[in-house]
Amino acid sequence: MGTLCRSVVRSGVLIIAGVFVLAPTIRAEGRYFSIAVKGSLTTTSQLFPNPNSPDEVQRAQFISLKDIWGIGVEVRYRFPETDLALALSADYLRTTQRSSIRLSGNRVIPVDDGYRVLPVELTGYFLIPLSGETIGVYMGGGGGAYFGRRVYRIGSVEAPSTNHGVGFGIHVMSGVSYRFTDMISAVAEMKFRDLQFTSVNQFSSSSIRYGSTVVPVSTQPFESRVHTDGIVFQVGLVIAF
Repeated sequence: MGTLCRSVVRSGVLIIAGVFVLAPTIRAEGRYFSIAVKGSLTTTSQLFPNPNSPDEVQRAQFISLKDIWGIGVEVRYRFPETDLALALSADYLRTTQRSSIRLSGNRVIPVDDGYRVLPVELTGYFLIPLSGETIGVYMGGGGGAYFGRRVYRIGSVEAPSTNHGVGFGIHVMSGVSYRFTDMISAVAEMKFRDLQFTSVNQFSSSSIRYGSTVVPVSTQPFESRVHTDGIVFQVGLVIAF
């Protein structure tokens, strides 16, 4: 994990721990629905290019992908006269990492490898019943379905996804909110998510032209697996109605 991620982790832990001890929560009376738009940063993930290899060493090899930015939306309903809420959310995450293949004559061809995924999650929230006026504290957990595909490109030619299954996983999280008005508030959250999915990609041609160079490639489908188990930091704006 890079210096930036370590700093964000420490800051997030300190902020949330401090708010749990000192800050209270409040509910906007009569407003049970809310919609939030959130930006996110996922610290780490792994892409396994040979998950079905008979060789144990090859199966365990992975490409490390870090600092994945995303955006999402969440609709939440708080049950009247309780400290419980239920939310449905959808995010979009995309990341690629550039490397290269060395050819004869010291020539190289760029390779972009990564993934994009749409997590759809159902989360149950517990609004911690502390006292106060503007600051809320909550925790939650739930499960999700993850619709993803690998992004793999040699030069300017991409191997499109021909078959991508739906992954399933669980998550737990905690967060704080700051209410500006009865309708508008800001949130900061820390989530631990176990996200996994598989993808099958395939080149449509047996060769790729890059400038004056022709690179042979296999047209056989190849399967890969993505596992995202890093910490997710989220900030967002919430409108209650």
